[in-house]
Amino acid sequence: METIKNYLDAMFASIPDTPQARKAKQELYSMMEDKYNELIQSGMPKNEVIGTIISEFGSKEDLMEVLDQKKHTIIPAPKNDDPTYDMPLSRRIIDSYEADNYIKDCTSSRILLGCGVFFCIIAPIGPILASGLGDIFLLRLFADFIEAIGVILLFVSVGLGVALILLSTSRNKLWRFLDHERCMLDPEAEFVIQNELIDNQENKAFMMAGGILLCIVSVVPVIFFGIFSICDFFTDALGPSLIFILVGAGVFFILNATRRTTPCEKLLTLKDNVLK
Repeated sequence: METIKNYLDAMFASIPDTPQARKAKQELYSMMEDKYNELIQSGMPKNEVIGTIISEFGSKEDLMEVLDQKKHTIIPAPKNDDPTYDMPLSRRIIDSYEADNYIKDCTSSRILLGCGVFFCIIAPIGPILASGLGDIFLLRLFADFIEAIGVILLFVSVGLGVALILLSTSRNKLWRFLDHERCMLDPEAEFVIQNELIDNQENKAFMMAGGILLCIVSVVPVIFFGIFSICDFFTDALGPSLIFILVGAGVFFILNATRRTTPCEKLLTLKDNVLK
């Protein structure tokens, strides 16, 4: 019942505290509690019970209709005739749809950033591999051509990486108002985002640990090929190249570990955002 109580608190957060609203909240909680006990006794899993109750008892729009109030995109500031009264600022409401789009844009932006950094990190692989291939006996006749290809791959990789990084920053321009306007979450959106944040904590820890592990083990191929000298190409070219690949992959995982939790945390702190 604690989850349902938190949902109700979030739903009533933006509704004026009137006797009618308090009575409606109490009655709604009582009905939800009865329904909760009924479904639990029927053998339904607790998570399904909570979802069923929330969907069955309606959204904030239904509640506002019951209270004979109208939902607005902006909550107007209260009026006061006292000239010394410091009137509070209006807030822009972020609903579930807009919050979901923000999280999706932040996620794709972080993926693009991770890919861009990855390509920048692995850029030296081209010249390294080209140098190693040029030293192989059968390919020495084409050494200059192979090295030229390696340099081209270096610039292509850097260019692609920078392009992806710039593209990642452009996706967040639409959401700059979150830093410059006074905003707040719709109660339903706040409830959904809180669960989203909790659900992604395990994935965040897994990706962060995986990224750090890849960076740590990146030197293993060089050590391995150094001990077991299979051929010069493995020792001088493949081993060092694998360092860049593993570090790049590790950084990608680290950057993307918080790709969903960071926007969720940002949205949940909107109530503390002050107009600049």
